[in-house]
Amino acid sequence: MKDIKREIKSFLVTMVRHVIRMSPFFVNLGYAAKIEILSIIFNEKTGDNDRLHDLATYKNIGSDYRRVLRGFDTSRLGQYLAKKAQKTKARRKKYGTSQGTILFATRSWHFIEPVFQSFVEKGVKCEKYDINEFDKKFFKEHKINNKSKYHREKAFKNLAITFRRKQSFNKENRRYTSDFFDKFYKESDVIIVDWLNHNTNWVLENTSADKKVIVRIHSYEVLSFFPATINFGRIDGLIFISHGIRDMFLEMWGWLLPDNMSTTVIDNIRCKKRVCPDASVSITGRGKTIGMMQYALPVKDFRFAFEVFKRVYEKDSEFRLLLCGQTLAEMKSAENALLLQEINSLPEGVVEELGYVTDVDSFFRRVGYMLSTSEREGSHESIIEGMAYGCIPVIRNWPMLAPFDGAKRAFPMCEVVETPAEAAEGILRASLDYKKVSKKYQSESAGFYSTDIPQKYLEFIERVRCNEYT
Repeated sequence: MKDIKREIKSFLVTMVRHVIRMSPFFVNLGYAAKIEILSIIFNEKTGDNDRLHDLATYKNIGSDYRRVLRGFDTSRLGQYLAKKAQKTKARRKKYGTSQGTILFATRSWHFIEPVFQSFVEKGVKCEKYDINEFDKKFFKEHKINNKSKYHREKAFKNLAITFRRKQSFNKENRRYTSDFFDKFYKESDVIIVDWLNHNTNWVLENTSADKKVIVRIHSYEVLSFFPATINFGRIDGLIFISHGIRDMFLEMWGWLLPDNMSTTVIDNIRCKKRVCPDASVSITGRGKTIGMMQYALPVKDFRFAFEVFKRVYEKDSEFRLLLCGQTLAEMKSAENALLLQEINSLPEGVVEELGYVTDVDSFFRRVGYMLSTSEREGSHESIIEGMAYGCIPVIRNWPMLAPFDGAKRAFPMCEVVETPAEAAEGILRASLDYKKVSKKYQSESAGFYSTDIPQKYLEFIERVRCNEYT
């Protein structure tokens, strides 16, 4: 019955999309975009809107990722959006160069907070605004409970807003912002937003066209519907956290960008103070302990990781697997239930789920190897942090980014693996001279903690201010 319902839904979406594309008149922009995007993201296999995040979607297409958009790029709507973005950028050239303060605005601060703090330490004029403060007031007044649904629907409504000829900010929304936001906004000339999703949509709706907008992009957004809801003519610069993500984005969505969009690749800023890799207090036995973080999330592909461990354990039963983050039982799925059964069939203590831990320092001291078996990653911070403690990285050739050498370029010092067998062989080989291999990777981790990264951000911001295009 579920299969029949999925087939019916797929057929209806395809037919409506066909009618919209063949229609002699242009229908409502937001509605047309919803139909186009639904046809792109609806997964006939699962019945969910997860097609762009499904590894099977990209099978046998090489690096031609634009094919998964099912002709959206060449459709009338797709061409309309691209043309409007080009016109928007052309109209905004009149604003010329700018000079003011830098305003950081986002909802998730984990990756962007270090950038802000580094600017403060350098004496750069900057402020920050947490969009969650707006959400709290707005959602309470409008009695919104399903925030994810609201953000999705708002993204489509924003199409009509951000493609208007007159690009002014939403004055009604100032009821939900604070006085200090109004002050920071007036003083700013550049606004930096993290994540190309509803964060970017909010910034574009609530800023006028004279402000320069820079967006940081991670892997998640590239494989989401959000790029299709954004007027890139309103964006002045894109910062990608890795070369693989940049190339994947440009392959899939580059046709939406106006000419000469400023882009760059800049690593995350990492705090060396957070890492305390004193080898003298490392836990005895770490040379036979494999670690993994956030393993229960589907994108981490714990099945691949567990197959690696089982192969190692078959050869050397002294090895242990230590896991931290949400547990398999907490992230309920049929696959996680099967994995849990297999773990429970092993002797007690061979695989240990710690759950969420606040003391990552003690975790890294206990493990000697860190697994990165994800289907996709941006920079995989836990691997980098583990290397600073002397953990030996085991890097899968992240399949979704493999056509763009994502893993190889993120970890050039590592030999990426394609199969669990390759990974297991590498671990067993390294265990023969663990201290030497561990010291090698600990030394090479220093490159990830470059002190030049804040300056790279500042240089890119100045390029955007001066309209220097790439």
